[in-house]
Amino acid sequence: MTTTPDSRGDVEIERELIEQLAQLARRFIASLQAQGRLVETGGAEALKRLQDQDEAQRGLPETDQPAADVTEAVAGPKPPTPALRGAIAPPGTGLDAPPASDTAASVPQPAVVPVAEQIPAIRPAAARTTSTEEQGAADWTPAQARTAAVAAKLRAENEGRLETTHITWDHERVVIHIHALSLDHWEYWLTAIGAALDAPTHRAGWAQTAAGRIDAVDVHLTAYQVPHLLDEAAEAAGEPFFLGGRVYDLARGQVDRHGQMWSCLGRRQEDGMPLLTLCGTSGPPYPLTSIVTANGPLSDVETQTAAASSPDAEDIR
Repeated sequence: MTTTPDSRGDVEIERELIEQLAQLARRFIASLQAQGRLVETGGAEALKRLQDQDEAQRGLPETDQPAADVTEAVAGPKPPTPALRGAIAPPGTGLDAPPASDTAASVPQPAVVPVAEQIPAIRPAAARTTSTEEQGAADWTPAQARTAAVAAKLRAENEGRLETTHITWDHERVVIHIHALSLDHWEYWLTAIGAALDAPTHRAGWAQTAAGRIDAVDVHLTAYQVPHLLDEAAEAAGEPFFLGGRVYDLARGQVDRHGQMWSCLGRRQEDGMPLLTLCGTSGPPYPLTSIVTANGPLSDVETQTAAASSPDAEDIR
């Protein structure tokens, strides 16, 4: 078949159109990638949403278009797409639009919203609630100031004691926690907090609690491992008796703070309180609680002997 000049011209026009369409497609894809609008998965759906948005904006009145274009203005205006002579473009893609020079005067320019105005103001978080000890001294009541002074004194006097866990205060009381390694630690703190020698203490699981008073300030002591230590002392005693958080072995002589020795001959009051007699005298027996409160604390003879044989011994810390 012989190719006529008209057929050759049609072939060349068709080839030119194909090349122009390919160039247009590459530029269009590059433009979408630059604007972040090209998605690999679901790209057709993304283009469909863009077409619907573009058509919806075209249908708005001129007075509403600036507000509708705010989002697009922040992301940046779309680059103009050149129109191809003789090419048929699908509606809504922007390829069928007239040259920019013909429509620039009629299309309203979108208002650019500054980025700073788009960021919501950040308000500071509410101040953290602090305990009474963390508040300023200017806000303390006289009772709180007295409590703070007692806590500071106890910290300073017992800074090096290893059994001390913490010493704090809140409102009008001081709170002390220790992890006792021996009953010496427990008895030391009973004296330090001003607990009465016959005041009851309470067992709470692995801890023993006691209450004292220093300079009109309540002091609460929690001592861990003390119940176990007290049980061991009671098992080792020949005739144990528990009073004021201490275990007294009535089978041994008890020495008071004046160095006098008291012994129990097995007699008790009706309420079960043991009666002790001062050794070397013919005086009447006295209840253990009266001897402890008047001449205490008491310690058994073996403890006194051990202390006398080690004059350089210090408190376990």
